[in-house]
Amino acid sequence: MTAGTATRRRKRFSEWIGGPGRIMAFARIAFSLLVFVLLWEAIARLFVHNRLILVPFSEVMQALWKEALNGALWTHSWVTVQELLVAFPVAVFLGMVTGIILAISTILRQTFEPIITAFNSIPLVALAPLLVAAFGFGITSKVIIIILISVFPVIASTDSGLRSADPALLEMARSFTASRRQILRTVTLPHALPHVISGIRVAFAKALVGAIVAEFFGSMAGMGFAILEASQNYQTARLLGYVMLLGALGLFASIGLEKIEQRLAPWKES
Repeated sequence: MTAGTATRRRKRFSEWIGGPGRIMAFARIAFSLLVFVLLWEAIARLFVHNRLILVPFSEVMQALWKEALNGALWTHSWVTVQELLVAFPVAVFLGMVTGIILAISTILRQTFEPIITAFNSIPLVALAPLLVAAFGFGITSKVIIIILISVFPVIASTDSGLRSADPALLEMARSFTASRRQILRTVTLPHALPHVISGIRVAFAKALVGAIVAEFFGSMAGMGFAILEASQNYQTARLLGYVMLLGALGLFASIGLEKIEQRLAPWKES
């Protein structure tokens, strides 16, 4: 192998590791997932022999296939996705509106920020049984729990993003007699977009947790109900299958939000 060939191969490998492009990004994700699956299979077969703790990936896929054949997979998945589709946009909207209000009004921020911080510090999942008792076993209680758990990262990221705009840009906008609304639209909001989307990504992960916890305490269907039922019946493969689906849902949502961020804020360094 010549030195030039070795250099070209190293360059291609470095481009694969950090290079741009959809194909490269897909290849990196696929490679990471393949390594994860192979490690999972090897550890479960060679080192962990207690099937109540861990089962091979192949057995998890068999369990999911059975769930798909009997229709349970689609029923439970749709219930959870439906809850997220209703609750998460509301949480994002409320979080952004609240964050904007706190950022533009010092008085309101000083008044309500301690209350918001206190609520954010409370383990809101502990309130899930009370909310289920108050609003019943339908979708309403799940939606409220998801909103309460996922709204705070959006509030914090929106508020901090708006207040961290470059002072020089703000002074320049004011020097051109821009109104507060124009400054918000042309300076602070574009600057805050990466912060907001990062908060939304964190909020979606919390929304998944909220949906599962809500279904633990009061539901007859949903991924959380399926996980709880599988754990009570010692069906480790089925339990891990639904957990894996939740992880995949979170991964795809994170990738989608990252693509949205690249479109809305292309100036942000990756």
